[in-house]
Order: sequence, then C-alpha cells, then structure tokens
Amino acid sequence: MDIAGKTIVLTGATSGIGAAAARLLAREAGRLIVQGPEPENEVADLLRELRAVGGGTVEYVQADFTSFAEVRRAAHQVIEATDAIDVLINNAGVPGSRERHLTSDGHERTIQVNYLALALWSDLLIPAMVDGGRIVNVGSTTHRMTSLALDDLDLARGYDPVRAYAQSKLAIVTYSTWLAGRLPRGISVVAISPGVISTSLLHSMFGGGGAPAEHGAMRIREAVLADVASGSYIDDGEVVAASADALDRKAQDGLAQLTARLTS
Repeated sequence: MDIAGKTIVLTGATSGIGAAAARLLAREAGRLIVQGPEPENEVADLLRELRAVGGGTVEYVQADFTSFAEVRRAAHQVIEATDAIDVLINNAGVPGSRERHLTSDGHERTIQVNYLALALWSDLLIPAMVDGGRIVNVGSTTHRMTSLALDDLDLARGYDPVRAYAQSKLAIVTYSTWLAGRLPRGISVVAISPGVISTSLLHSMFGGGGAPAEHGAMRIREAVLADVASGSYIDDGEVVAASADALDRKAQDGLAQLTARLTS
C-alpha cells in the first residue's frame, strides 16, 4: 500500500515506538490522527514537530484506554473527522504493573489497555475504513511465553506482571488471526513484533538494552506496506508463524466470544 497522502490512525503515539512512528509517518500521510492518554497541551511540542515535518494535517485524539467510555468517545471523534481511514495502527500499550490493578470497567489494567481496548477501538473504526485498507496490530514475541487464560483473562489467580503483559500480547496476535477471516471489503490485518526496542516499557519489565525506537517505527511502516496475506505475523521484519496458541481456532473463537461480552 502506498501511504502517500493517505489517512492514518495511530494509537499510543505520544511516547516510545508510537512517537517515533508518528514522526516517520507524518512525512508521508495526508492526514495523521494520533491518539494518546495525555491532555493535548501536554503533547503540544510533539504535535508541533509532527506538523512541521510533512505537508499533511495532524490531529490529536485524547483517550485513556483504561476506560471503555473513553475509547468509544474517541472513536466517534475519529469517525466525525474522517469516514475514510486507509490505515489503522494499534500500538497503545502499557507494561504489566507490579501489583494487579483493575480499571473502572473492572478489568485487569494490562489486558484492558493492551488488548480489550484495541479490539473495541478496531470494531468501532473498521466501518470507516476504505476498501483494501490495512490494520497493523503491534504485538510482541513475548506472546510465545504464555497461554490464554480464557477462564481468568483478568488474572484474578496467579497474577504476575510479565504474565499479564505476555497474555495481552498473545490476545492481540490471536485476535488478529481470528479477525483476518472476517474483515469486509478487502481490508487486511497483520500483527507484528517490532523487535526488542529500548523503551521505558521494556526497561520497566525486562531491564536495559534494545534497539532504538526508530527501529520499531520502521517495522510498523514496513508492516503497513508489506505485501503479505491478511492474518500474517511479522517478527522484526520476518514473516513467521505465530505461536500454536495464537493459531488454535478454538482459542480464537473462544477469545472472540469473550471479548465481545467483556466490551459490550
């Protein structure tokens, strides 16, 4: 897909990989709509930078994904701004917190922000996508570290921050594979691991190291452009099979049914 002049929606765009991706995509997009949890005045410098690097427009949508009401409000705001989304990039994410926290919606914070909000956001925005559009869901190779606890997605039993994060990423990859066979009008979806990237999220959970955020941004752009089948999983630039759990059709259907119930 040629993204020059296209409308791109990018979540988690105010820090880390998301901010680097926003800087990269702003050079080409005709309209870039970026989401973050902060009030607009707190990201004014970033928005000025994005507006200076390209010839298109840059718009900001504030939404805290710990609230489904915020997700719905922000999605409606995007739809009011444009009914022709070419690319939807779901990058918003948080690390597993040291202690288990519940959102105002009653869900474990990591699974809601990283996965449930992504699924709800996508469901609301897919009708506004153009024929042949592309969805990129940012997962992680950590999705191979765990199994889906469909009977305890909120990890009321045996909570661990790494497990919470890995499960949220497994849910993203599993959902992406399930969604691929159900998208209308030639819209495609890919899930990616952008690589091991040096961000505050990585450092808070796994220590130091990692490639620059710009590396992850390039992987996101490549996934938008990649000529691959819908449902593909791309790990640091290479198309590989996702984990057996993510590819299990029973798990996919179970997750889809559970997600619809939890986000309704």
